[in-house]
Amino acid sequence: MKQNKQTNYLRQKVSVEHLKMGMYVSALDRPWLESDFVFQGFHIRRLSDIERLKIQCEYVFVDPERGVPVPPEHELDPSPDAMDELAEIFRNPCGNERYPVQTSVDEEIGLARAGYDDALELVSDLCKEIASGQVVRTQHIKQALDKMIASILRNPDAFMWLKQLKEKDSYAYSHCVDACGLAVAFGRHLGLPKTELDNLAAGTLLFDIGKLQLPAELLNKPGPLSEKEYALIKRHVEFGARIVSEMKGPTKDILEVVLHHHERHDGKGYPRGVMGHRIPVNGRIAALVDCYDAITSDRPYREAMPSHEAIQLLYEFRGKDFQADMVEQFIQCIGLYPVGTLVELSTGEVGLVMAQNRLRWLRPKILLILDGNKTPYDFNPVLNLLEDPADKDGKSIEISRPLPAHSFGIDARDYYL
Repeated sequence: MKQNKQTNYLRQKVSVEHLKMGMYVSALDRPWLESDFVFQGFHIRRLSDIERLKIQCEYVFVDPERGVPVPPEHELDPSPDAMDELAEIFRNPCGNERYPVQTSVDEEIGLARAGYDDALELVSDLCKEIASGQVVRTQHIKQALDKMIASILRNPDAFMWLKQLKEKDSYAYSHCVDACGLAVAFGRHLGLPKTELDNLAAGTLLFDIGKLQLPAELLNKPGPLSEKEYALIKRHVEFGARIVSEMKGPTKDILEVVLHHHERHDGKGYPRGVMGHRIPVNGRIAALVDCYDAITSDRPYREAMPSHEAIQLLYEFRGKDFQADMVEQFIQCIGLYPVGTLVELSTGEVGLVMAQNRLRWLRPKILLILDGNKTPYDFNPVLNLLEDPADKDGKSIEISRPLPAHSFGIDARDYYL
């Protein structure tokens, strides 16, 4: 039974003293961000790999389906704090779906735009239907999201590019769609099956639907909320759950997201103060993407936080507001330099991150805007850092630093495809 259980989790816990060549290390005993390993999961190819692991870790997790398995006599029993809550996702073998990238950003962007626009139109229509008392069918919602979900499954970077650079007419509408797309991209990264992604998408799109019953002046208030106003804002979860429960068709999985997207890992969220593994996985995903999209969006009372700063903030929230492993997985999903981030390279060139390289997340694909002398390119070349390009001195080109938005007078939206 022990061996079967570990295989379903797709990882075996083993001391670094018993590592062998050919094993696939799928997780460490600490967040990847606290190690010097660039690859988020890798095969042990050299003895030096084992020595590095011995210096930094006491134990690791090995995926027996992707490399040499751990012999039964060396396998450690997973302790509750070591076998993270994300194991829930992998208890069902069909929950380990893999979605290969099928298109380039250039090829996908038109389809991504069509799916995004369809989702925006869906939100607008839903608001009108609910306001007029019409019956909403959950199946209609899922069907209307199919185009966007299919695009994200083919290549999530096209959606990320749209989300970052597209002009937004309404925060309320765009937040629903952006959070929905982020949730699908994250669920894709976690290997959730398509049926669960459909439920996650519908739930995230609707998680703020209860705000329709709140005064617009309260939602758009530019200053801080009073205690009474905040108490009323929090009731949007209750209102939203009531609206969803009155829809026609299956609503259980959608309700799960609506009810839990403001719960927090430490139990200090609302409305019920649910904590830890008692928060459903889809609720945890929704809470994380809701927070990330909110802080990276312009609001009446503050400017958007740059994506790379938001990533650092989420990392500080790990283990408190959000499950630590969930935060780390989310960062792996969108990268330390999310699509749309303005960066300066070791050559002095400046460009926008336009696609992630998910095996080496510090080496994304860059759309170059300024050359080393900070002169605009007439034609914007694309540099793929995964290919280890070298400068004129033969040194590997790296990202030197992320830049604040609008550095050097660059408006990223000018490069919206």
